[in-house]
Amino acid sequence: MAKGFARASGNMVGLVARRYGLMTISLAMLLSVAGCTLPGYSSSPVKGDSWYNFGDNTDTTYQDELDRRKTDYDPRIVKITPSLIQYQQNQEAHEKLPAAEKALTSPNPPDDYKIGPGDVLRIIVYGQEDLNSPGGNNGSDESAGQVVNSKGDIYYPFAGEVQVAGKTPTTVRRELTEDLSSVIRDPQVDVRVMQYRSQRVYISGDISKPCTVPLTDITNTVLQALDQCDTLSSGKSSNSAAPATGVQNVVLIRDGKSTFLDLNEIYAAGDPVPLKSGDRLLVDDSANRVFMMGEFDKQQALSFSTGGMSLSDAISDAGGLNLDTANPGKIYVIRGFISDQSVAAGQLQTVMRPNVYALDMSNVGGMLLANEFQLRPRDIVFAAPASLVNFNRALSQITPSLNVILQSLLLYNRAGN
Repeated sequence: MAKGFARASGNMVGLVARRYGLMTISLAMLLSVAGCTLPGYSSSPVKGDSWYNFGDNTDTTYQDELDRRKTDYDPRIVKITPSLIQYQQNQEAHEKLPAAEKALTSPNPPDDYKIGPGDVLRIIVYGQEDLNSPGGNNGSDESAGQVVNSKGDIYYPFAGEVQVAGKTPTTVRRELTEDLSSVIRDPQVDVRVMQYRSQRVYISGDISKPCTVPLTDITNTVLQALDQCDTLSSGKSSNSAAPATGVQNVVLIRDGKSTFLDLNEIYAAGDPVPLKSGDRLLVDDSANRVFMMGEFDKQQALSFSTGGMSLSDAISDAGGLNLDTANPGKIYVIRGFISDQSVAAGQLQTVMRPNVYALDMSNVGGMLLANEFQLRPRDIVFAAPASLVNFNRALSQITPSLNVILQSLLLYNRAGN
Protein backbone atom coordinates (compact mmCIF):
# COMPACT_ATOMS: atom_id res chain seq x y z
CA MET A 1 0.00 0.00 0.00
CA ALA A 2 2.93 2.35 0.80
CA LYS A 3 4.39 1.75 -2.66
CA GLY A 4 1.04 2.46 -4.24
CA PHE A 5 0.70 5.70 -2.28
CA ALA A 6 4.19 6.84 -3.28
CA ARG A 7 3.50 5.99 -6.93
CA ALA A 8 0.23 7.90 -6.84
CA SER A 9 1.89 10.92 -5.19
CA GLY A 10 4.59 10.98 -7.85
CA ASN A 11 2.05 10.83 -10.64
CA MET A 12 0.08 13.67 -9.04
CA VAL A 13 3.16 15.92 -8.77
CA GLY A 14 3.97 15.26 -12.40
CA LEU A 15 0.41 15.99 -13.44
CA VAL A 16 0.33 19.28 -11.51
CA ALA A 17 3.70 20.28 -12.87
CA ARG A 18 2.65 19.64 -16.42
CA ARG A 19 -0.81 21.18 -16.17
CA TYR A 20 -0.32 24.25 -13.98
CA GLY A 21 3.35 24.87 -14.37
CA LEU A 22 6.14 25.31 -11.89
CA MET A 23 4.95 28.76 -10.77
CA THR A 24 1.79 27.33 -9.23
CA ILE A 25 3.76 24.82 -7.15
CA SER A 26 6.19 27.51 -6.03
CA LEU A 27 3.35 29.76 -4.91
CA ALA A 28 1.67 26.91 -3.02
CA MET A 29 4.91 26.10 -1.18
CA LEU A 30 5.43 29.72 -0.20
CA LEU A 31 1.91 29.99 1.17
CA SER A 32 2.30 26.81 3.17
CA VAL A 33 5.63 27.95 4.66
CA ALA A 34 4.26 31.42 5.46
CA GLY A 35 2.02 29.94 8.10
CA CYS A 36 4.90 28.20 9.84
CA THR A 37 7.02 29.64 12.63
CA LEU A 38 9.53 32.12 11.21
CA PRO A 39 13.06 32.50 12.59
CA GLY A 40 14.06 35.53 14.62
CA TYR A 41 12.25 37.69 17.18
CA SER A 42 8.56 38.40 17.24
CA SER A 43 7.74 41.74 15.63
CA SER A 44 4.88 42.42 18.08
CA PRO A 45 6.33 41.52 21.48
CA VAL A 46 3.70 43.11 23.72
CA LYS A 47 0.48 41.96 22.08
CA GLY A 48 -0.87 39.00 23.99
CA ASP A 49 1.20 36.60 26.04
CA SER A 50 2.86 34.67 23.19
CA TRP A 51 5.97 36.82 23.03
CA TYR A 52 7.41 35.51 26.29
CA ASN A 53 7.66 31.98 27.62
CA PHE A 54 9.42 31.13 30.87
CA GLY A 55 8.40 27.48 30.81
CA ASP A 56 6.46 25.78 33.57
CA ASN A 57 4.99 28.08 36.19
CA THR A 58 6.35 25.89 38.98
CA ASP A 59 9.52 26.45 40.98
CA THR A 60 11.38 23.11 40.91
CA THR A 61 14.45 22.23 42.95
CA TYR A 62 16.01 19.07 44.25
CA GLN A 63 13.50 19.36 47.10
CA ASP A 64 10.63 19.49 44.63
CA GLU A 65 8.73 16.69 46.30
CA LEU A 66 9.06 18.39 49.69
CA ASP A 67 8.26 21.96 48.78
CA ARG A 68 6.23 23.02 45.75
CA ARG A 69 5.15 26.59 45.30
CA LYS A 70 3.72 28.69 42.52
CA THR A 71 5.70 31.65 41.23
CA ASP A 72 4.50 34.69 39.33
CA TYR A 73 6.45 35.20 36.10
CA ASP A 74 3.89 37.49 34.48
CA PRO A 75 5.73 40.70 33.50
CA ARG A 76 4.42 44.22 34.01
CA ILE A 77 4.39 46.38 30.88
CA VAL A 78 5.23 50.01 31.74
CA LYS A 79 5.44 52.84 29.20
CA ILE A 80 8.36 55.24 29.54
CA THR A 81 6.79 58.66 30.04
CA PRO A 82 7.91 61.96 31.59
CA SER A 83 6.08 61.05 34.80
CA LEU A 84 8.00 57.75 34.97
CA ILE A 85 11.28 59.63 34.51
CA GLN A 86 10.36 61.99 37.34
CA TYR A 87 9.41 59.08 39.60
CA GLN A 88 12.70 57.37 38.80
CA GLN A 89 14.69 60.50 39.66
CA ASN A 90 12.82 61.02 42.95
CA GLN A 91 13.37 57.40 43.90
CA GLU A 92 17.10 57.61 43.23
CA ALA A 93 17.35 60.80 45.28
CA HIS A 94 15.90 59.06 48.35
CA GLU A 95 17.69 55.73 47.99
CA LYS A 96 19.54 54.57 51.08
CA LEU A 97 22.21 52.00 51.62
CA PRO A 98 20.91 48.50 52.31
CA ALA A 99 21.20 47.45 55.93
CA ALA A 100 23.95 44.90 55.21
CA GLU A 101 26.17 47.54 53.58
CA LYS A 102 25.32 50.22 56.14
CA ALA A 103 26.45 47.93 58.96
CA LEU A 104 29.94 47.76 57.45
CA THR A 105 30.43 51.50 56.99
CA SER A 106 31.99 53.71 59.62
CA PRO A 107 32.13 57.52 59.74
CA ASN A 108 34.98 57.33 62.26
CA PRO A 109 38.67 57.16 61.27
CA PRO A 110 40.22 53.66 61.41
CA ASP A 111 41.86 52.48 64.60
CA ASP A 112 45.62 52.76 65.07
CA TYR A 113 47.63 49.92 63.61
CA LYS A 114 48.14 46.90 65.85
CA ILE A 115 51.52 45.19 65.62
CA GLY A 116 51.46 41.45 64.82
CA PRO A 117 53.82 38.50 64.22
CA GLY A 118 56.02 39.02 61.17
CA ASP A 119 56.12 42.80 61.35
CA VAL A 120 59.53 44.43 61.32
CA LEU A 121 60.01 47.22 63.87
CA ARG A 122 62.65 49.90 63.96
CA ILE A 123 63.42 51.03 67.53
CA ILE A 124 65.51 54.17 67.97
CA VAL A 125 66.86 55.43 71.29
CA TYR A 126 68.21 58.90 70.60
CA GLY A 127 71.76 59.47 71.83
CA GLN A 128 72.43 55.73 72.22
CA GLU A 129 74.30 54.63 69.10
CA ASP A 130 75.13 51.20 70.53
CA LEU A 131 71.44 50.43 70.90
CA ASN A 132 70.54 51.87 67.53
CA SER A 133 73.39 50.07 65.70
CA PRO A 134 74.06 46.71 67.38
CA GLY A 135 77.26 45.02 66.18
CA GLY A 136 78.49 48.22 64.55
CA ASN A 137 75.63 48.42 62.04
CA ASN A 138 74.94 51.99 61.01
CA GLY A 139 71.19 51.40 61.11
CA SER A 140 70.64 52.42 57.48
CA ASP A 141 69.38 49.04 56.23
CA GLU A 142 66.64 46.62 57.22
CA SER A 143 68.98 44.47 59.29
CA ALA A 144 68.64 47.08 62.02
CA GLY A 145 64.95 46.13 62.38
CA GLN A 146 63.44 43.87 64.99
CA VAL A 147 61.28 41.05 63.59
CA VAL A 148 58.27 40.15 65.72
CA ASN A 149 58.38 36.38 66.26
CA SER A 150 55.47 33.96 66.09
CA LYS A 151 54.77 34.51 69.81
CA GLY A 152 54.46 38.24 69.27
CA ASP A 153 57.73 39.11 71.08
CA ILE A 154 60.93 40.98 70.27
CA TYR A 155 64.19 41.10 72.15
CA TYR A 156 65.73 44.47 72.99
CA PRO A 157 68.84 45.17 75.08
CA PHE A 158 68.19 46.12 78.72
CA ALA A 159 64.49 45.32 78.23
CA GLY A 160 64.68 41.61 77.36
CA GLU A 161 61.69 39.88 75.80
CA VAL A 162 59.02 42.45 75.10
CA GLN A 163 55.47 41.47 74.14
CA VAL A 164 54.44 43.73 71.25
CA ALA A 165 51.72 41.80 69.36
CA GLY A 166 48.30 43.43 69.58
CA LYS A 167 49.77 46.76 70.68
CA THR A 168 50.15 50.03 68.80
CA PRO A 169 53.62 51.51 68.18
CA THR A 170 52.75 54.25 70.66
CA THR A 171 52.04 51.71 73.39
CA VAL A 172 55.29 49.82 72.70
CA ARG A 173 57.26 53.09 72.80
CA ARG A 174 55.81 53.97 76.19
CA GLU A 175 56.58 50.52 77.62
CA LEU A 176 60.15 50.52 76.28
CA THR A 177 60.70 53.96 77.73
CA GLU A 178 59.72 52.64 81.17
CA ASP A 179 61.93 49.55 80.80
CA LEU A 180 65.00 51.54 79.70
CA SER A 181 64.58 54.29 82.31
CA SER A 182 66.26 52.03 84.88
CA VAL A 183 69.55 52.04 82.93
CA ILE A 184 69.27 55.22 80.82
CA ARG A 185 68.44 58.60 82.20
CA ASP A 186 65.37 60.08 80.54
CA PRO A 187 65.46 57.82 77.43
CA GLN A 188 63.95 59.20 74.23
CA VAL A 189 62.50 56.24 72.36
CA ASP A 190 60.84 56.04 68.94
CA VAL A 191 59.13 52.92 67.53
CA ARG A 192 58.35 52.60 63.82
CA VAL A 193 56.96 49.78 61.68
CA MET A 194 59.45 49.23 58.87
CA GLN A 195 57.53 46.41 57.14
CA TYR A 196 53.84 45.58 57.50
CA ARG A 197 53.61 41.81 57.13
CA SER A 198 51.18 40.52 59.77
CA GLN A 199 47.84 41.81 58.47
CA ARG A 200 46.73 41.36 54.89
CA VAL A 201 43.68 41.67 52.67
CA TYR A 202 43.26 39.29 49.73
CA ILE A 203 41.83 40.59 46.44
CA SER A 204 40.74 38.38 43.55
CA GLY A 205 38.00 38.09 40.94
CA ASP A 206 37.74 40.14 37.75
CA ILE A 207 41.35 41.33 37.80
CA SER A 208 44.35 40.26 35.77
CA LYS A 209 46.04 38.59 38.77
CA PRO A 210 45.04 38.04 42.42
CA CYS A 211 46.96 40.16 44.89
CA THR A 212 47.47 40.62 48.61
CA VAL A 213 47.55 44.08 50.16
CA PRO A 214 49.09 44.65 53.61
CA LEU A 215 47.07 46.65 56.08
CA THR A 216 49.14 49.60 57.24
CA ASP A 217 48.53 52.61 59.40
CA ILE A 218 46.73 54.30 56.47
CA THR A 219 45.49 51.45 54.22
CA ASN A 220 42.43 50.34 56.13
CA THR A 221 39.41 50.84 53.84
CA VAL A 222 38.07 49.03 50.79
CA LEU A 223 38.91 51.86 48.40
CA GLN A 224 42.44 52.25 49.77
CA ALA A 225 43.06 48.52 49.46
CA LEU A 226 41.85 48.50 45.84
CA ASP A 227 44.13 51.43 45.09
CA GLN A 228 47.09 49.43 46.42
CA CYS A 229 46.40 46.42 44.18
CA ASP A 230 48.69 46.81 41.17
CA THR A 231 46.79 44.28 39.03
CA LEU A 232 43.75 46.56 39.03
CA SER A 233 45.67 49.31 37.27
CA SER A 234 46.12 47.27 34.09
CA GLY A 235 42.71 48.34 32.83
CA LYS A 236 41.82 44.78 31.84
CA SER A 237 39.56 42.26 33.49
CA SER A 238 40.40 38.60 33.78
CA ASN A 239 37.69 37.48 31.36
CA SER A 240 37.60 40.28 28.82
CA ALA A 241 40.03 42.02 26.50
CA ALA A 242 38.00 45.23 26.61
CA PRO A 243 39.23 48.15 28.69
CA ALA A 244 37.72 48.19 32.16
CA THR A 245 35.45 51.07 33.12
CA GLY A 246 36.36 50.91 36.79
CA VAL A 247 35.51 48.67 39.69
CA GLN A 248 31.97 49.15 40.92
CA ASN A 249 30.84 45.86 42.47
CA VAL A 250 32.84 44.12 45.19
CA VAL A 251 31.92 41.22 47.45
CA LEU A 252 33.40 41.48 50.95
CA ILE A 253 33.90 38.04 52.51
CA ARG A 254 34.44 38.28 56.26
CA ASP A 255 34.17 35.43 58.75
CA GLY A 256 32.52 33.25 56.12
CA LYS A 257 29.80 35.82 55.33
CA SER A 258 29.53 37.48 51.91
CA THR A 259 28.26 41.04 51.57
CA PHE A 260 27.66 42.72 48.22
CA LEU A 261 29.10 46.26 48.05
CA ASP A 262 28.18 48.89 45.48
CA LEU A 263 31.16 51.24 45.75
CA ASN A 264 29.32 54.12 44.06
CA GLU A 265 26.53 54.04 46.62
CA ILE A 266 28.84 53.55 49.59
CA TYR A 267 31.22 56.39 48.87
CA ALA A 268 28.45 58.68 47.68
CA ALA A 269 27.05 58.28 51.21
CA GLY A 270 30.42 59.45 52.57
CA ASP A 271 31.05 56.52 54.92
CA PRO A 272 34.06 54.30 54.11
CA VAL A 273 34.20 50.57 54.79
CA PRO A 274 37.10 49.74 57.13
CA LEU A 275 38.84 46.42 56.59
CA LYS A 276 40.06 43.79 59.00
CA SER A 277 42.92 41.36 58.73
CA GLY A 278 41.94 38.30 56.70
CA ASP A 279 39.17 40.04 54.76
CA ARG A 280 38.73 38.92 51.17
CA LEU A 281 37.57 41.23 48.40
CA LEU A 282 36.06 39.59 45.35
CA VAL A 283 35.89 42.02 42.43
CA ASP A 284 32.72 40.88 40.69
CA ASP A 285 31.73 42.98 37.70
CA SER A 286 29.83 40.11 36.05
CA ALA A 287 26.63 41.72 37.31
CA ASN A 288 27.85 45.11 36.09
CA ARG A 289 26.62 44.78 32.51
CA VAL A 290 23.77 45.83 30.23
CA PHE A 291 22.74 43.45 27.44
CA MET A 292 21.86 44.84 24.02
CA MET A 293 19.73 42.41 22.01
CA GLY A 294 17.66 42.59 18.88
CA GLU A 295 18.07 44.91 15.93
CA PHE A 296 21.18 46.81 16.95
CA ASP A 297 24.25 47.32 14.84
CA LYS A 298 26.00 44.89 17.19
CA GLN A 299 24.48 42.70 19.88
CA GLN A 300 26.75 42.76 22.89
CA ALA A 301 27.08 43.11 26.64
CA LEU A 302 28.10 46.62 27.67
CA SER A 303 30.02 47.41 30.82
CA PHE A 304 27.84 49.52 33.07
CA SER A 305 29.41 52.92 33.61
CA THR A 306 30.31 53.76 37.20
CA GLY A 307 28.61 57.13 36.73
CA GLY A 308 25.38 55.56 35.49
CA MET A 309 24.08 54.87 31.99
CA SER A 310 21.04 56.18 30.17
CA LEU A 311 19.13 54.26 27.53
CA SER A 312 20.46 56.53 24.79
CA ASP A 313 24.04 55.96 26.03
CA ALA A 314 23.59 52.20 25.76
CA ILE A 315 22.07 52.38 22.27
CA SER A 316 24.91 54.60 21.11
CA ASP A 317 27.56 52.28 22.58
CA ALA A 318 25.94 49.36 20.72
CA GLY A 319 26.39 51.19 17.42
CA GLY A 320 22.82 52.48 17.24
CA LEU A 321 19.72 50.86 15.79
CA ASN A 322 19.98 48.97 12.53
CA LEU A 323 17.93 51.29 10.34
CA ASP A 324 17.33 48.55 7.76
CA THR A 325 15.72 46.08 10.15
CA ALA A 326 14.79 47.78 13.46
CA ASN A 327 11.41 49.18 14.42
CA PRO A 328 12.29 52.36 16.41
CA GLY A 329 8.75 52.48 17.76
CA LYS A 330 9.28 49.29 19.77
CA ILE A 331 12.23 49.59 22.14
CA TYR A 332 12.00 47.65 25.39
CA VAL A 333 14.00 47.55 28.61
CA ILE A 334 13.51 44.25 30.44
CA ARG A 335 14.34 44.46 34.12
CA GLY A 336 13.92 41.73 36.66
CA PHE A 337 14.92 38.30 37.91
CA ILE A 338 17.93 39.82 39.71
CA SER A 339 17.28 41.50 43.04
CA ASP A 340 19.09 44.54 44.42
CA GLN A 341 20.85 42.31 46.96
CA SER A 342 22.16 39.90 44.34
CA VAL A 343 24.74 38.08 46.44
CA ALA A 344 23.97 35.76 49.32
CA ALA A 345 26.48 33.03 50.19
CA GLY A 346 28.06 33.61 46.78
CA GLN A 347 24.84 32.94 44.82
CA LEU A 348 22.48 35.18 42.85
CA GLN A 349 19.02 35.70 44.28
CA THR A 350 16.09 36.14 41.91
CA VAL A 351 12.87 38.07 41.92
CA MET A 352 9.99 36.44 40.12
CA ARG A 353 8.22 39.23 38.29
CA PRO A 354 10.10 41.39 35.78
CA ASN A 355 9.20 44.85 34.53
CA VAL A 356 9.21 45.62 30.81
CA TYR A 357 9.58 49.32 29.99
CA ALA A 358 8.33 50.22 26.51
CA LEU A 359 9.49 53.28 24.54
CA ASP A 360 8.57 54.70 21.14
CA MET A 361 11.74 56.24 19.69
CA SER A 362 10.28 56.98 16.29
CA ASN A 363 9.90 60.64 17.27
CA VAL A 364 11.95 63.34 18.95
CA GLY A 365 10.04 63.06 22.21
CA GLY A 366 10.98 59.40 22.54
CA MET A 367 14.64 60.21 21.94
CA LEU A 368 14.57 62.79 24.73
CA LEU A 369 13.01 60.26 27.10
CA ALA A 370 15.67 57.72 26.16
CA ASN A 371 18.31 60.25 27.18
CA GLU A 372 16.72 60.58 30.63
CA PHE A 373 15.76 56.97 31.35
CA GLN A 374 18.45 55.46 33.57
CA LEU A 375 19.40 51.82 33.14
CA ARG A 376 20.50 49.46 35.87
CA PRO A 377 23.01 46.63 35.82
CA ARG A 378 21.67 43.43 34.23
CA ASP A 379 19.02 45.28 32.22
CA ILE A 380 18.20 43.83 28.80
CA VAL A 381 17.58 46.39 26.06
CA PHE A 382 15.62 44.84 23.19
CA ALA A 383 14.97 46.43 19.79
CA ALA A 384 12.13 44.71 17.94
CA PRO A 385 12.38 44.03 14.20
CA ALA A 386 10.24 45.72 11.60
CA SER A 387 7.12 43.97 10.30
CA LEU A 388 8.51 42.15 7.24
CA VAL A 389 12.00 41.50 8.55
CA ASN A 390 11.29 38.02 9.91
CA PHE A 391 9.41 37.06 6.75
CA ASN A 392 12.36 38.14 4.60
CA ARG A 393 14.72 36.21 6.83
CA ALA A 394 12.55 33.13 6.46
CA LEU A 395 12.59 33.50 2.67
CA SER A 396 16.38 33.76 2.69
CA GLN A 397 16.53 30.41 4.46
CA ILE A 398 13.83 28.78 2.34
CA THR A 399 15.22 29.89 -1.02
CA PRO A 400 18.11 27.37 -1.22
CA SER A 401 15.77 24.44 -0.47
CA LEU A 402 13.14 25.84 -2.83
CA ASN A 403 15.69 26.04 -5.66
CA VAL A 404 16.57 22.39 -5.17
CA ILE A 405 12.90 21.38 -5.29
CA LEU A 406 12.23 23.45 -8.40
CA GLN A 407 15.27 22.03 -10.16
CA SER A 408 14.10 18.51 -9.30
CA LEU A 409 10.63 19.25 -10.66
CA LEU A 410 12.16 20.69 -13.83
CA LEU A 411 14.25 17.58 -14.37
CA TYR A 412 11.17 15.39 -13.70
CA ASN A 413 9.14 17.41 -16.18
CA ARG A 414 11.83 17.08 -18.87
CA ALA A 415 12.13 13.38 -18.21
CA GLY A 416 8.37 13.02 -18.58
CA ASN A 417 8.43 14.85 -21.90
